[in-house]
Amino acid sequence: MILALSVGSLIAAAGLMWAGGAGSRALVVHSVGVARSHDPERQRTSLATVSFASRHWRRDRAAEAAQWVTLIRRLAALLNAGRSPSLVFGQASRATSQSPANPTAAWIERLCRDVHAASELGVPASVTLGRIAQSTPDVSDHELARWARSVSVQLAACWEISERSGASLSKTLNGLADSVESQIDAQAARDSALAGPRATVRVLAWLPVLALGLGMLMGTDPITTLITTPWGRIALIAGAVLTVAGRLWTRQLMRHAEGVDGP
Repeated sequence: MILALSVGSLIAAAGLMWAGGAGSRALVVHSVGVARSHDPERQRTSLATVSFASRHWRRDRAAEAAQWVTLIRRLAALLNAGRSPSLVFGQASRATSQSPANPTAAWIERLCRDVHAASELGVPASVTLGRIAQSTPDVSDHELARWARSVSVQLAACWEISERSGASLSKTLNGLADSVESQIDAQAARDSALAGPRATVRVLAWLPVLALGLGMLMGTDPITTLITTPWGRIALIAGAVLTVAGRLWTRQLMRHAEGVDGP
């Protein structure tokens, strides 16, 4: 009976890993479908589903973060075309609504709409951007939320400098876009360098479970030994404590290596 449960657990784990990959592909297909939908209510509901699912499956964070660069360059292009600084966010909002649907794109569209609505009421864009920067971005990801707050703060600074000094806003925005783009490239390089260590940590974390399954397949009964004997309980508790401590330690090392405080 225990042997059957062990084999079943291994098969279930493999099935979950395969389902995660299939779920990611389904998430991408669903996102494309949302992007083609013209029903606002349906799009908001679908975006909520995408936001929930994206917490469980891997996302292309670099691609989502790059949407901020696209927004900044779009704002600079509109200003170069002669649009008023108080109106560019409204036009950027309409362009953003046509981009692929994901939580970051939805947040950018909301930001543009809020700034445009406040500008029509006479509220400076720098004030609205500063207020948005202090809120919690609803992007379902800690790293992308940092990007959202950082870019919002920098956009507010650009508008404030232009409003106070009359400096060229389009040139300032182009410089900001180059800066954000270089930060995204640096973060992508760090993520690529840490991909190997992350995979090693995952493999090491699963080794105890795989060792138990291998022991069952070899005809021994390690689970009963761990549960029913005094030395087995001691080994089980010590192993669990060391495993948790190792995970926390390696996670802390990873956070320091990838620069958890940036961008």
